[in-house]
Amino acid sequence: MSILDLGTAPSKSPFGRNHVKRLLGFGVLVAIVGIGSTFASTLTINSNQAIEFGQGVQQSVFCGGENGSITVTPQSQFTNGEVGTFGLSTIAISSIPENCSDRNFIIKIYDANSSTPLNIAAREGNTPAALELINVWWTDGCHSEGACRVREYALDDGYAIGSSARDNFYTLGGLASVAATGEDSFRVNFNYGALPTNNVKKIVIETQNDTFGLAQCLISGYCED
Repeated sequence: MSILDLGTAPSKSPFGRNHVKRLLGFGVLVAIVGIGSTFASTLTINSNQAIEFGQGVQQSVFCGGENGSITVTPQSQFTNGEVGTFGLSTIAISSIPENCSDRNFIIKIYDANSSTPLNIAAREGNTPAALELINVWWTDGCHSEGACRVREYALDDGYAIGSSARDNFYTLGGLASVAATGEDSFRVNFNYGALPTNNVKKIVIETQNDTFGLAQCLISGYCED
C-alpha cells in the first residue's frame, strides 16, 4: 500500500503554513474577483493546463519487492465559474517496477478527518454520479522467463484499463479516464466535477493480483486471444 500525504511539509516557515495560505488565498481571491467581474467568461490560469499541487512522492508497493517503488504525482486544474476553484484533475503513477506488470492498482482519496474514502464526485450531463475508487489494471508485458499470462500479447509499451469496482470490471462511465503514458507509467484523468484540492489530504494506492484486466482486454479486442 502506498500513501501520498499532501499535508506534510519538509520544513516549517517562520510565518506558519496557515499564515502563508491565508495570504496566498487572499491574493488569488482578489485576482479572481477583480478580473472575473469583467472577464469571467474568458479567465484562464496556466493556459488551462494541469499543474502539480503535490510534489511527486516515491512509495514502496508490495508487488515491487524489496526495492520496488512508484512515484505518485497529483495535479490540479483551475475551473472558472461563479466561484473559481482548483480541483484534482489528474493522478500520475510513474516509475512502476517491472514486477508490478499485470497487477491492479486501487486508488482512493481521503480528507484529513475521516477514515472513509472520499467520493470522487463527478457529473455527466444532468446525471450526478460518484466514484469511490478507481481500479487500474496495468501491464507492460513480461520481464522474466516462466509463466506469464500476458506473454503472447503485444503489451510491452504499457497498457492500462480502469474500473470503478475492486473485484470486477465496471465502467467509469466517462467520469474518469485511464491511459498508459509510457513503458512504466499511467495516468488517471478526472473528467467532471473534480474534488477541490483543499479537500485532498491523502492518496492511497493498493496493489493486488488482477481481477478483471486481462479478461476485459480480451473482450475489447485490444488483446487478441
